[in-house]
Amino acid sequence: MAGVTHTAGTTTVTVPTAGVYQIDYYVTITAGIGASIAIAVNGTVDPSTPVTALVATGEVSGTAMLTLAAGDVLTLRNNSAVALTLALAPSVGAQFNIIELG
Repeated sequence: MAGVTHTAGTTTVTVPTAGVYQIDYYVTITAGIGASIAIAVNGTVDPSTPVTALVATGEVSGTAMLTLAAGDVLTLRNNSAVALTLALAPSVGAQFNIIELG
């Protein structure tokens, strides 16, 4: 999608235009049963996005439809007090797919 801003090595993605977005998010964990991942918009976790890790190792994923404003900043974060460990390279530890629907 044109205009999305992300700097490699950082934790944020900025959306270019206002609209409805489908966001698919995944983390591959090697420890952290009970941890919760979620999407934060401008630093605040959207209440529709937390997903709890019910396995000790494996993939935790979620999908959200969010109405966003131009310039909103998205972050995928651990939304719990339970620590989690992401899979290391060459595996993908965390991934976000953002699709503008309109």
